[in-house]
Amino acid sequence: MTVLLDHAPEFGTAFGWTLLLIVLAWTGAVAVGTAVAAMQLSAVRPARVFAGAYIGVFRNVPLPMQMVLFVFGLPVLGVSYPLFVFGLPVLGVSYPLFTSAVVVLVVYTSAFVAETLRSGLNTVARGEAEAARALGFGPFGLLRFVALPQAFAAVVQPLGGVLITMVKNTSVAAVIGVAEFTFTANKVAVEESETFVVFGAAVVAYVLLGLLLGAGINALEKKVAFQR
Repeated sequence: MTVLLDHAPEFGTAFGWTLLLIVLAWTGAVAVGTAVAAMQLSAVRPARVFAGAYIGVFRNVPLPMQMVLFVFGLPVLGVSYPLFVFGLPVLGVSYPLFTSAVVVLVVYTSAFVAETLRSGLNTVARGEAEAARALGFGPFGLLRFVALPQAFAAVVQPLGGVLITMVKNTSVAAVIGVAEFTFTANKVAVEESETFVVFGAAVVAYVLLGLLLGAGINALEKKVAFQR
């Protein structure tokens, strides 16, 4: 127990980085996943093909491999000819490790968000969509005001499961050297030769965080169900 108290500030800082990683990655994953889910149901075939390929690739490549490829592969692939998207360099540039972890978690998790949200979009009644079009809603208006609110309400628990899985996946950032909670726990355990105590405390912290998120998800589901 003494080792935990001695390194409490270090663990606190690392846990703060983990929470920031969760917030940024989840926000990005929901935004990207929503766009990809909408593309899956688009009338434009290239959009559907892109969405299917996106989900098929990023959902099936292991997360640690994506982390390593992003950090060490992209700079090598584009070392002579960097690629720019919206003015931002994508290939041929080394990104900060924390930024890399956020980007990879967003890409990986958004594929699962898209599949989950697509199932929610399929629950929207065809008659409601037709009524919205009759009232003058375009594709974006239909998604924003009719389809997406119902889809999110229908998949609160499944999306919550994706979130909790992503929380656990933040530990993979330790693979590329991000000083988040798991990385710090491993570092302290090695330095102090207290593997059981340190990792036992880390397990408790992750379990408590998961339980807290689970309680929040259950409360949100009940609120949404009551409003519906």
